[in-house]
Amino acid sequence: MRILVFVFISFMFSLFPLVGRSEIVWLEKEYDFGLMKEEAGPKTGYVRLVNTGPDEAVITGARPSCGCTGVAYNEDPIAPGDTVKFSFTYDPLGRPGRFEKSIRVYIGDFDMATIKIRGNVLGTPESLSSLYPIEAGPLRLSERLLPAGDVTYGSTRHFFINGYNQTADTIRPRWECSDPALSVSASSEEIGPGDIVTFSFYFNSREKTEMGPVEIPVTISSDNKKDSPETEVVFTAKVIPDFSRMTPEEVKDAPRCYLVPQTIDLGNLTSSTKNPVKFKFAIRNEGKTEMRVMRVFSQSQAIRISRYPATIKPEKSADSEGSLNINKLPSGPFNIKIEVLTNDPLHPARTISIVGIKE
Repeated sequence: MRILVFVFISFMFSLFPLVGRSEIVWLEKEYDFGLMKEEAGPKTGYVRLVNTGPDEAVITGARPSCGCTGVAYNEDPIAPGDTVKFSFTYDPLGRPGRFEKSIRVYIGDFDMATIKIRGNVLGTPESLSSLYPIEAGPLRLSERLLPAGDVTYGSTRHFFINGYNQTADTIRPRWECSDPALSVSASSEEIGPGDIVTFSFYFNSREKTEMGPVEIPVTISSDNKKDSPETEVVFTAKVIPDFSRMTPEEVKDAPRCYLVPQTIDLGNLTSSTKNPVKFKFAIRNEGKTEMRVMRVFSQSQAIRISRYPATIKPEKSADSEGSLNINKLPSGPFNIKIEVLTNDPLHPARTISIVGIKE
């Protein structure tokens, strides 16, 4: 039986003789374009390969990793001993910053090689204003505002923004942040021409002693020039209490916060009003345990809260007082929100509206 199988295999090889495989040696498999100017348009580079085998070789295909890269090669057979060039072109349009791409090159039916290309694009003002709209001296930033929204006390938030060196000089980024709740770092101590740096912002809510809105400014600049302008990036959040560890029984017996009234109408007010307009509202606890009022606030500079209770017993109410400075509002109708933060697990934040018309 084994003899028959051997005879059959020998017969098949006699019908289909083995095809000789080419032997390709790449003299280079990487190419660095260096610093490119976007305004100069596409740039072409090449690598070389040698056919060291006894048979002809053919480049049968090439596949770049993205549409920004084009390829060009001779489809004619490569004779044994011949050296040929494999060319590629990178289009920097709308792609400022460093890049790394790959190209898969197929030789015949068996061989495949990967060519790596890299470079750095110095962007035009048009592309930079779209991708990095915030001016920060020699740096351009992708964003100025980092809104974290509601952050449960005890949790953290991590944000990133990118910066781009739009100059032909190497610069060192600098930043200042005085709030211990926000840590700032950069991905690199130095930023080369056309390079991108990532700024990391790490917010730890445990460092805040007060519930409610948080606004932390961070100034970013560079040290490569005297009097380098500073740009302010602002991190915002609202720290809210954490009730995740409460049992169903504790939630059932917890405080229940209600505000009376829910809207305060101050009517028509004139800009000649010199004294602040006072108002009052009640905070009521309809729960079974004592309620803690953590904070009463408004994000409007026209509102000042002068008094609010620290605690409220079950089935009791307590007044809060505030005032409106009409001169800090534009003319026309206004609707200003006031938030009350308590230890009510179902409604930790209640809101009332101060409405009216400034004539």
